[in-house]
Amino acid sequence: MHTPEEPKNNPIVLVGVFSMIVLCVLGLGGVTQLETSRQISGRAVAAPGATAVPSAQTEAPRPRAVHRLADHPLLTTPVRLPAVACPLPGFGVSDAELSAYYKAGVACLDQAWRPVLEQANLPFDSPALDTSPDLSEGPCGSAPAESEAVAYYCGRNRTIYMPTRRLRDNGGGERAGSHLATLAHEYGHHVQALTGMLRAADSKIVDAGEQSPAGLEMSRRIELQANCFAGMFLVAASGSIGTGLAQEAAEDFRYAVEEPPEKNAHGSPDNQAKWATQGFVVGETTSCNTYAASADAVG
Repeated sequence: MHTPEEPKNNPIVLVGVFSMIVLCVLGLGGVTQLETSRQISGRAVAAPGATAVPSAQTEAPRPRAVHRLADHPLLTTPVRLPAVACPLPGFGVSDAELSAYYKAGVACLDQAWRPVLEQANLPFDSPALDTSPDLSEGPCGSAPAESEAVAYYCGRNRTIYMPTRRLRDNGGGERAGSHLATLAHEYGHHVQALTGMLRAADSKIVDAGEQSPAGLEMSRRIELQANCFAGMFLVAASGSIGTGLAQEAAEDFRYAVEEPPEKNAHGSPDNQAKWATQGFVVGETTSCNTYAASADAVG
């Protein structure tokens, strides 16, 4: 029995098969496009073993005080105050004239000390200034008697007290250099407070006892350093205030009152003059390191 043979390569069949293949390819392409365009939620993470690239920007450390003394960075690296222009008003002895003179002096002291402290990454703030005719009680307790001080600095509220009546009648009188020396000295205590030295020294005084020999010696180191800082400022300002006034102010410290040994918290007149002159002549912060000086040098 003979079986009929199936047709081969029928054109209609070939066209149908080709059409099906084309449709399948197009369908797969569309699915791929849909998948790659879909947004994926989540957080990008590094692949295992990948090294993170650090940011090129690093935040500078905030300025802060350093509670050290002889090895304080301001006293181990020599720094000079920049020359400053001080537009001081005409000097007069009335309350208003003295107040204006002190305010202008503080602005000039700010101008001298700000860049030095900022360069050392130490904090800087201008002190408050009280120019009331008489002293009154404040955060630091009872004001010193006229026989003890004509002006003072309070570290608790960062204020310089320059009582105009007391300074006129019992202080510098009509000598402009004496008033300027006193202001520069009190501002020296403000520098100590900003840098952390005042707190470090006060801590040692409290531990030793304020009226003990060790406590009095540390007090003298604080006071004599303030004289030295004052001398540094006076030479920095001498170009604008005049060398005569600057020299007069620097020499004023030799007229300090002699204190009895059991109450010697400021140093002898000779040592007061010596440290002020050292700041005025050498003019570098390292020359004011009273904390590394011998006991005789701060007697």
